[in-house]
Formats: sequence, C-alpha cells, structure tokens
Amino acid sequence: MNFFDYNATKAWIANNEIHVQLIDGRVAKLGISNFPLLANANEKQLNKFEIIKGYALHWPELGEDLSIAGFFETPTEQNVLSVIQHS
Repeated sequence: MNFFDYNATKAWIANNEIHVQLIDGRVAKLGISNFPLLANANEKQLNKFEIIKGYALHWPELGEDLSIAGFFETPTEQNVLSVIQHS
C-alpha cells in the first residue's frame, strides 16, 4: 500500500500504547516507549494530539508527528499481532 492508502478515522492512547483505526476497520498499535518525545510526556500532553487528514498524528505541544502508515508497515511484534487480530 502507499502512504495515502492508510486513512485513520480514530486514534487513542491506552496502556502506554498509541492505537489507530483505519476507515476499513483495521487497528494497529505501537508502544509509546518507541518515541522518546512521547515517552517523556505527561498524560495531558499525550492525549492532546490531532489526526491530520487521516494520514498522520500530530502532537502540537511536543512537536511530534507519526505517520499512520508507520503503524501498519513497521514490522514490530506488537503491531503485527494487532493488525492480524483485527483483520
């Protein structure tokens, strides 16, 4: 898939993980500990993010941006298992 094929409709923080849900219902997650700026943020800062046009997450206070594609194309055990379970 290409970068713009990943269109997130929902994102949330739970259990020290960032979860994203695509328009087609697939869900993936990545650990907050993978991102130093997020790992050092407090709960209020973590929950203050925006979904940018469905393709990225942006934390304005932290200056952090994550692509939605990265949640589905980064081969980590935790997000691959999540994608498989929700397919």
